[in-house]
Amino acid sequence: MRRSRKPLSRVIGTGGSNPPLSAQYTMNNISINITKFTLLVLLLILFSSSYFYTQTFKDNWLPVKVDNGEKIYINTNGLTISKEGDIYVWVLEENYPPVTLETINNKIYKTKTYFLLNKNLKRYSILQIILYDNKDNVIKGYTYQRNMDNKDYRYSSPIMEGSNVEAVLLKCLKHVESVNKN
Repeated sequence: MRRSRKPLSRVIGTGGSNPPLSAQYTMNNISINITKFTLLVLLLILFSSSYFYTQTFKDNWLPVKVDNGEKIYINTNGLTISKEGDIYVWVLEENYPPVTLETINNKIYKTKTYFLLNKNLKRYSILQIILYDNKDNVIKGYTYQRNMDNKDYRYSSPIMEGSNVEAVLLKCLKHVESVNKN
C-alpha cells in the first residue's frame, strides 16, 4: 500500500481558511492604533494630574515662631475659617535639640501636627501627628478619631494664653484676614 503525500500547506495549516493578508494587515493596524491611543490617553492623564496636583497641593509654610532652636510654621495652603469658627491647619515644628520619647527609639527632629482650632470657643483638638527623623523620614504617625458631630467632644483642650497653640491661632487669623482683604 502506497500512501499518498498530502500537500505541505494542509499539514501546516489550521484546517480552516485564513483571511487574506490585506485583512490581517488592517486588523493589526487597528490593534496598534488602539494601543497607541490608550498609551497616549494614559500619559495625558498622568501628566495632567501631576500638573494639577503640584498646582493645588503645594505646601506654603509661614513662620509663626522662630526662637532659640524652636521653629514653628503653619501651612497656609487652603487655610480658611468656617462659619462656626473652625480652622483646620497643619503645623510644622522643628526641634533643636531633637525631642526624645520613651516609646520611640529615634530622635524626633520635626513634627507635623494637624489641628482643629476654634477661634470662638478658644479650644482645639489634635487630629493627626507625624514624627520625622533628621533625614525627613517618617518615624511614627498617629491619627486621633473623635465624634465630630458633637461639639462637646470635637475640641479636646482649651487654648491657653501665651501658648504655642495660641500663637498658631493668631497667625492663622492674621493670614486669613490679609488674604480676604486682597
